[in-house]
Amino acid sequence: MSASLRVLKSAGLLLSLQLVQRGLGIISTLVLARLLLPEHFGVVALVVIALQFFELLVETGNQQYIIQKSQVSDDDLNTAWSMDIAIKSGMCLLVILLANPIARFFDTPALTLALSVAALTLPLRALKTPGMMLLAKEINYRPLFRLTLWQKGLSFITVITWALISPSHWAVIAGSLVSAVIFTVGSYRVHSFRPRWTLIHLRQQWQFSQWLVLRGIVGFTRSQIDNLMVSRWFGTAQLGGYNLVREVSLLPALSAIIPMSEPLLAAIAESKKQADALAYRVRLSLAIMITLLTPVTAFIMMYPELIVRVLLGPDWGAFAPLLAPFGLFFFTFCLFALISDAVIAQGRVKLLFGFDVISTVIIIAVLWTVARESLESMAWARGWLAVATTAALLIILARQTRFGLIRLAYLCLPTTISTALAAWSIRQINLAEYHFLLAFFTLGTTFVILAAALTGVLSWLLLKHTAEWQQIGYLWRTLRKGKSA
Repeated sequence: MSASLRVLKSAGLLLSLQLVQRGLGIISTLVLARLLLPEHFGVVALVVIALQFFELLVETGNQQYIIQKSQVSDDDLNTAWSMDIAIKSGMCLLVILLANPIARFFDTPALTLALSVAALTLPLRALKTPGMMLLAKEINYRPLFRLTLWQKGLSFITVITWALISPSHWAVIAGSLVSAVIFTVGSYRVHSFRPRWTLIHLRQQWQFSQWLVLRGIVGFTRSQIDNLMVSRWFGTAQLGGYNLVREVSLLPALSAIIPMSEPLLAAIAESKKQADALAYRVRLSLAIMITLLTPVTAFIMMYPELIVRVLLGPDWGAFAPLLAPFGLFFFTFCLFALISDAVIAQGRVKLLFGFDVISTVIIIAVLWTVARESLESMAWARGWLAVATTAALLIILARQTRFGLIRLAYLCLPTTISTALAAWSIRQINLAEYHFLLAFFTLGTTFVILAAALTGVLSWLLLKHTAEWQQIGYLWRTLRKGKSA
């Protein structure tokens, strides 16, 4: 099976899975937003931020190392597994020791115990079989499909049940622990590889991962600096609202688009030694990503109040204006992740680290200067800074792979024009007097149908003679033959 066909089948499988996850995530958000207070979401946000930072300090980059390696031995897998367990177990103990000082720094006493318990997810996740990395390298996501259904389903049940019985931040933390246990235990059911303790290839893997660790720290600072500033300048309750709305804007990214891009990364890594094939796959991957992101971004920015009313309820209306600038953050979040992974797949981690350092310093300086007046000014500044850094990294990738920025722009014309026409069309529909749920589903369904139909027609008219369109057509015909066989 060709790499492109494997990518398409894997992406389709992941999309099916993520549609289920997305549904569970939306339902969970709907329920929690009506049961928990902004203060609870603030504690959860601080726990997540702290754990992300400490986990990045010990990020071994083992999956990226395995994916980009031409030949993978059992010793490679065992070393990756052993490194992960040793380092993340040590970090778990460190987090528990530092939980109280961190809680005092943020003036949030509830953070002490919450962070200590949540830290247990670090070693729990590290215990999963390294065979899961082989599945990612082989672009084989069917076993992951079954496992993740169990993981997300049981985690969802835990969160909702706990929140109904005792509404607090503990509902989310309990769900995270259950999720980690189910995935780790289940990984040994879906893959036959059984690891053993060894650090025989420690030096080789560390040479690769040390730059990922440094980049992870810088990347964390870049992605969470606005949350940290909001916590210090506006308080935990305001952080809860700010972070929740930001998470709502990222729901499509975290539940569907980012996981679907994993097969694209593996395909790019396969062609890194063939310049023409690499340029083609990078360009096609970016075009597919932008085609998916553009209409979603437009709808988020057009109807922030309506989306927040539907997903979070009327009590969160004060934070609704933040969703419009976070639409920019959503678009660049997905695109930046794909571009970064494409650079990593070529082994250019040092270059990416240098870019991250410079861009992070600029982001901190700009936010510190212009974003202290209000949450909305913080959100808009963060959104446009994300656009600027993503555009800069895209130019760097274009110089590396020579995929052609003008060619990419042409491939993205259909979705750009279609989104603009669909947006103009639904703006003509006045549903202000109707129930907000009816308005949301009517506008959303109309927009999706219009954007998809126009994109299909314009793609056929403008792109039918391009190699990318021919490739997509070939893959579609192959898939249809496979289903009918």
